[in-house]
Amino acid sequence: MRNFLETPPDIDFLRIKKQGYIVSTVLVIASLIVIFTKGFNLGLDFTGGTSIQIRFVDRVDIAQLRAALRTVRLEDSLIQAVGTEGVEYEIRVSLKKGKSSEIVRKVKKALKEKFGDRFEIRKIDYIGAVVGEELRKASVYSIVAVLIAILLYVGYRFEPVFAIGAVIPLFHDAIITLGIFSLIGEEVNLAVIAAILTVLGYSLNDTIIIFDRIRENIKLRGKKNLLQLVNQSINENLSRTIITSGTTLFSVLALYLFGGESLKGFSLALLIGIIFGTYSSIYVASPLVVDLEKYIRGKRSAGEKTAKA
Repeated sequence: MRNFLETPPDIDFLRIKKQGYIVSTVLVIASLIVIFTKGFNLGLDFTGGTSIQIRFVDRVDIAQLRAALRTVRLEDSLIQAVGTEGVEYEIRVSLKKGKSSEIVRKVKKALKEKFGDRFEIRKIDYIGAVVGEELRKASVYSIVAVLIAILLYVGYRFEPVFAIGAVIPLFHDAIITLGIFSLIGEEVNLAVIAAILTVLGYSLNDTIIIFDRIRENIKLRGKKNLLQLVNQSINENLSRTIITSGTTLFSVLALYLFGGESLKGFSLALLIGIIFGTYSSIYVASPLVVDLEKYIRGKRSAGEKTAKA
């Protein structure tokens, strides 16, 4: 490991760049098909629903509450502790589960069977579908705004070619993540949208570091053999990519496995995003820079020949 960290390897990553394009294209198209045909399992934040705040006489845990709600088929509701004493909780149930009055009746019945009279309902709130629609639009706008800002930033800091090479992989990562959520029916809520935005930033950071190394190597050697230069830049950053992506991946995996039901969607989105974000930095962003630069150079050369003729 010591030699690997000190001496960059010589792996020809871009030798399979065509295969990388094919894999990415297939995944993106498949994700879009799933999204438009199956749609999303939207959470309470987007569909509207009922929020019930409950206080118990003594401490209970979320596992006990979820077991009680299983008797009325509401075990997949979002359950969050209010405070740190373990006696007050908020139960949030999607509008898809039924009307607010019916939900409240079911929750009361389930808790009474499990806990008797050792609880009281402190507050009941109804989140309307209008609020859900506004949140849905705001989520889309936030993702689009982030992508536009990234395009402008990278275009200013580097070159337009690098900006395009940085933004397209972000669409790639976001669409594949959403496609997997649609395919498996995992709930999409505001926490998942936040995770996707986090993933975009993580993926961009990895891409920018590689681009930074490419720019340094271009200053030293020029663009004569850009393919080899980009390969060299990826190899020089490989140890950092493995260490940062690996440690982050294990941390998020632990969060997914042991973080509980309320963090499942958030950690799953991060998990998928880290894997595909690392992949896209090497096999989508970097090859795009090479091919776009080659295309621009070819167009410029053809224009010069035409002008001479």
